[in-house]
Amino acid sequence: MTARPAPTVHDGSGVRGVAPGRHRIAPTRSTLAFRVREFGMVTVTGTFAVLDGEAVVTDGVARVRVVADAGSFTTGNRRRDADVRGHRFLDAATFPELTWTGELADGTTTAPGTLRVRDVETPTAVEVAAVESGRGVTRVRAWMVVDRCAAGVPAGRLIVARTLDVDADLTLLRVA
Repeated sequence: MTARPAPTVHDGSGVRGVAPGRHRIAPTRSTLAFRVREFGMVTVTGTFAVLDGEAVVTDGVARVRVVADAGSFTTGNRRRDADVRGHRFLDAATFPELTWTGELADGTTTAPGTLRVRDVETPTAVEVAAVESGRGVTRVRAWMVVDRCAAGVPAGRLIVARTLDVDADLTLLRVA
């Protein structure tokens, strides 16, 4: 994996410039992409579909929840995708959702939170790269590094790297 540049956030940092209230994630306008090393030399890329989520902004803090569809794991390799969705890895039939919840305070670019995978909750911080807000629409670009073994997905240790990078590009619509 490559080193990430230091986060920069538009409108200052944190939630500055985002109207207080409830903001729903627009799933069709949002993406979750990931990168992980396989066999120590090949980078595999793929996506998850965003199902749902929201940010509630009050008093300079955004309380955020993002829900992804575990069964939407896609890399373009049907066999790999079926294996990862299967019981050894994500077990998407039993645990259909991946959820991250956390808080972003004004003046910060790191949002501490919890990632829930296969009913295992793991502390996982998100680094916010950009927040752009205006006219009831907010776009957030962020990334996190996920320790998949700590998150309850230890299968394939000799094949797949322990950590993966996840990039989020989320569009939120103000609803209240």
